[in-house]
Amino acid sequence: MINAELNKALDNFVHRPYHSVYNFILGYNYDQLGQTASAFSYYLRSAEYSNENLLSYESLLRAALCIEKQGNRIHTLKGMLLRAVSFMPDRPEAYFLLSKVYEYCKDWNESYTTAVIGELMVGNDKPKLMTDIGYPGSFALTFQKAVAAWYIGQFDESMHLMRKLHRSKEIRQDYKDIVKNNIDNYGRMYKVPTHYDDSLYQDLKYKFKGSESIKKNYSQCYQDMFVLTMLNGKRCGSFLEIGCDDAYFNSNTALLEKEFGWTGISIDIDPVKIDKFRSERSSKAIAADATKIDFDKILKSTVYDYLQVDCEPASTTFKILQRIPLSRYKFAVITFEHDNYHDENKEIKRLSREYLKSYGYKLIAGDIAEDNYSDFEDWYVHPDLVSRDIIDKMVDTSDRVKKCDIYMLNRL
Repeated sequence: MINAELNKALDNFVHRPYHSVYNFILGYNYDQLGQTASAFSYYLRSAEYSNENLLSYESLLRAALCIEKQGNRIHTLKGMLLRAVSFMPDRPEAYFLLSKVYEYCKDWNESYTTAVIGELMVGNDKPKLMTDIGYPGSFALTFQKAVAAWYIGQFDESMHLMRKLHRSKEIRQDYKDIVKNNIDNYGRMYKVPTHYDDSLYQDLKYKFKGSESIKKNYSQCYQDMFVLTMLNGKRCGSFLEIGCDDAYFNSNTALLEKEFGWTGISIDIDPVKIDKFRSERSSKAIAADATKIDFDKILKSTVYDYLQVDCEPASTTFKILQRIPLSRYKFAVITFEHDNYHDENKEIKRLSREYLKSYGYKLIAGDIAEDNYSDFEDWYVHPDLVSRDIIDKMVDTSDRVKKCDIYMLNRL
């Protein structure tokens, strides 16, 4: 039985069979009824008869979707979508659908490239299409790029994009669930190698005193090696570690204490972690909220060799930094975590740089990361307390993201 909408569409078509919009509406009605063969023919007629590129574009997209539902016509499907692109090359929808087709065919380079082009075409000034062709939004192109990036060996980029999507407020929940699953699975398969071991000794950019005896480090991103580099392997140094977390895993001070005889104060807000820390390490450990600590009461010297400020979120880290009386206490080396890669306003990095500069600190390496994208930390020294020769050897204040091992080793 012909429904009222289809009957009206047929009546309009009979009276004006070459009217592009009437052909499109008739095709859409058949499409909604699941009669894709009939729908396909009227979409093609609409594209052929229309004098408006946008209508031709949408007609070809809908014709492509009909082919997709019919299955086993990949070459025709690709051709239809490419033809749509020729009408409106500055719109993102066809690129998204093409990227998905290439993904289905495991043509990963084509899927990646098409998604990249589609991202460039995203904009708010595009008129809306008349129908839903299955394009969820710009996040879907980023998702396509992230998936394809993994399969062409761009592991860092893929993980970076997946994490970015997971934080996005625009992403649809079904996509977010897939992204979370991908992060978990990809993360198990690929780990960014950012730890040091003695096989890398010859590659060290600066071979500080005692570096030849180090079998492995503990920091997440070479922070302990950076501290020792800037102080030329100093022994019996001192540190203030804010946000110490585990005693050894990703610890910035374990190597300093264990092999170079350093002592210091380690602070964390979690009393359970501090209890564990005390049982495994010899340095003083304090369970406290660092945003409320009176640092004058716990600091016993006016000069320390190393300050770590690493809490969550980055705004809290900056608040803690501001509480430390830098006018009365100096630190030879500072590592500050700004988490710029997921700071929506990109403010903490700028504010912390201005703040530390005002107290005489020099940025040696900015935008440190585990990979080539996720810049999360800046590394500083106080020029009064660090050799000028070492500063000149290690300084790199370029705006690019610096993968930590590439920066610390002779791999630039």
